[in-house]
Amino acid sequence: MIVVKTDILSYFKKPIHHRWFGTNKTWRGFLIMPVATWPGIHVAQSIEKLLDLSTPLFVGSSSLFLAFILGTAYCLAELPNSFLKRRLGIKEGMTSDKFKILFIILDQADSAIGCLIAYKLYLNIPWNIFWGTIVFGTGIHLFFNVLLYGLKIRKNPF
Repeated sequence: MIVVKTDILSYFKKPIHHRWFGTNKTWRGFLIMPVATWPGIHVAQSIEKLLDLSTPLFVGSSSLFLAFILGTAYCLAELPNSFLKRRLGIKEGMTSDKFKILFIILDQADSAIGCLIAYKLYLNIPWNIFWGTIVFGTGIHLFFNVLLYGLKIRKNPF
């Protein structure tokens, strides 16, 4: 959201496909998200080394490659939701009044699901971690959206 708010790399702020996904899904996201994901991967690898886990997920994998996979999965996973919203006539950045709860949950869960699918395919995480993280990740996503809204970085909390 900071990238959007400060208009970093505005040259790449071109819609992927205006009619299908709207104006908010741009090529800039596909450039920024893998880069923005890298510090988190690096921290996770460092924590795993510190904890000396018997079955680490991240240690031994390239942090740059994982960041590329997760950042790309994050962006790809948001596209079906945007596509569905455009087909239903819901404007960019808005939720449907008719299916409000469903779209609030979907808006928070879509990117987490995308990242978890990447984790499952690349790191073969256990199914209990997969499903637990969808719930926990959706909650964290919602928390940060509300926080960014409170800091006036987001236009709406959902």
